[in-house]
Amino acid sequence: MDRAIPRKKRNPLLFGAILVVGSLFIALIIYYFATSNLGSPVLDKETLRIGEVKRGAFNVQVLGNGQIAAKDPDWIVARVQGQVVQAPVKAGQWVQKGELLLELSNDEVAAAFAKSQSDVQAAEADLALLKANLESRRTALKAAVIYARLDHKQVSARYDALSRLKQTSVIPIPELEYVNTKVSVEQAEGKLEVAQLELTSFKQIETAQTRAGEFRFAAVQQENERIKKQFADLHIRASRDGIVQNIHFNPGESVTTAAPIAQIVDPRSVYVTLTVPAIQATKLAPNQPVTLQINRKSIQGHVHRVDPNIKGSIVEVDVYFDADAPEDSKIGMYVTGTIYVQAIDNAIYVEIPSMVAENDNMSVYLLNNDGNLAQLTAVKSGALSAHFIQIIEGLNTGDQIVLSDIPDRQDTHTFRLH
Repeated sequence: MDRAIPRKKRNPLLFGAILVVGSLFIALIIYYFATSNLGSPVLDKETLRIGEVKRGAFNVQVLGNGQIAAKDPDWIVARVQGQVVQAPVKAGQWVQKGELLLELSNDEVAAAFAKSQSDVQAAEADLALLKANLESRRTALKAAVIYARLDHKQVSARYDALSRLKQTSVIPIPELEYVNTKVSVEQAEGKLEVAQLELTSFKQIETAQTRAGEFRFAAVQQENERIKKQFADLHIRASRDGIVQNIHFNPGESVTTAAPIAQIVDPRSVYVTLTVPAIQATKLAPNQPVTLQINRKSIQGHVHRVDPNIKGSIVEVDVYFDADAPEDSKIGMYVTGTIYVQAIDNAIYVEIPSMVAENDNMSVYLLNNDGNLAQLTAVKSGALSAHFIQIIEGLNTGDQIVLSDIPDRQDTHTFRLH
């Protein structure tokens, strides 16, 4: 026959204590996991760029790349088409003003020039003949006036003598002779007047015909000068002393009108043209100091002009040297430049992190004191420089932040680092 085993009584105080301790233990475990970020993604610290927040003088800089260019280049263009006969000058040579750069041939221009020369000679001969004929006619009319004046004097003298004799002489003067002489005087006067009128009228005709002949000759000369210039333009010459650039022609090649032939520059008169990000164009202004790197040398200059037109994502900036250009600088040489926009004596700044904006509210991953945890922190940025950005709020000197771009972070606010 089975015997019943009696149960021990449960201590309610002990059970309550165990329950409280267990609850606290579970809460501690939950709190630990919640605060230890064990569920956060893990990143390799060695693969990240870490930047330290600093305080001090902060220079707002804009970086640009470019090349050395000539200030006042002379472009030589072909004014007439033709075929290259000789090209005695190559790129990089020093030339003097008037020196032959390229000789062209053009049969049509040569034939037109020869014909024009003949036309000038013919027009010159025609003008000389016209002037000779007019001179001969003027001489004949002058002679006619002289003869008419002499006839008038002669007849007048006879008429005066007959008039005196008629009044004083006892010998009667035939009336018919006296009347005929008087009529002859009147006829002589008429002839003299007509001769003088013809001479006067001829002078006007002579002036008009001479002007017309000279005008025709000038027109032929003008056409000759035009064709002569075309003919001379077959010999393309240097417009100034300097170095020839961009000339690439060989005998036999064809050249069209207005085609660029060469560029002549003064190697001592140069400047630098830089291209900088267009987003920083509003910061740029004339006379801002610039440090240029040319052949590993630092050369000082200043902003001369900022192109008002944005070209895609860049803007062009012209920089002039403060002193003479380096002797070893060459036109077309690659140059880097740093433009100094603004200087802030005491600022908090850090290297530029990814996804940054100037004068804006943004978020960065701030490392804890142990450097094993990065938490998303809101900051306010200030001025943006070439390599650094000013921090207005949210970070302190000595803080470390993640500069690298963290892909696929989505809404993750915390990362563990190892």
